[in-house]
Amino acid sequence: MARAAQERAKPFGSPVLQSLIAVREALALSLMRDDKTAGQRLAESMRLIERGSRGRPAPEWAASHGQAELDYAQGLLCSETGHHHAAVGFLRAALAHQDRIYGRNRALYRLTLSRGLAKSGEVDEGAARAVESLDHLQEVESGRVVRRLKEVAGILSTVDATCARDAADRLTEYVHVRGAA
Repeated sequence: MARAAQERAKPFGSPVLQSLIAVREALALSLMRDDKTAGQRLAESMRLIERGSRGRPAPEWAASHGQAELDYAQGLLCSETGHHHAAVGFLRAALAHQDRIYGRNRALYRLTLSRGLAKSGEVDEGAARAVESLDHLQEVESGRVVRRLKEVAGILSTVDATCARDAADRLTEYVHVRGAA
């Protein structure tokens, strides 16, 4: 489907739109464990975004695509292949590059960074970042963010450290209270 979308996007002449589709394809390929092709598609997405100023502008709905999303995708690819330390660097960069007006993305990036930190053995920071993310979730209505929140809570609940268990309890309580609301 991503390749069909790429073909349909070519006549629009927008490198940013083509980059967005390529990064989505890379993430899908990664989930299918085709890491080599996923890396190739991500590299193509990066080349396309560098040409973003040439060609036609991206559609308004693709305006959020840029360096932050590419860093995030690279972090996800590293995480999928078990390279959690490398993932953390890309996820930190994604959060640093993410525009504040995209609250859902910032929340998702924060929680994904928390997951990466916990999986790379930096449990204290991962737990702290996860709890900090709760302060920023009031503005966000996203099933994807809630799923990531539950995932991070699950990961932290398995770690034999007080900070991790406390953070997991707070995240779980947040999900429960928000679900009741």
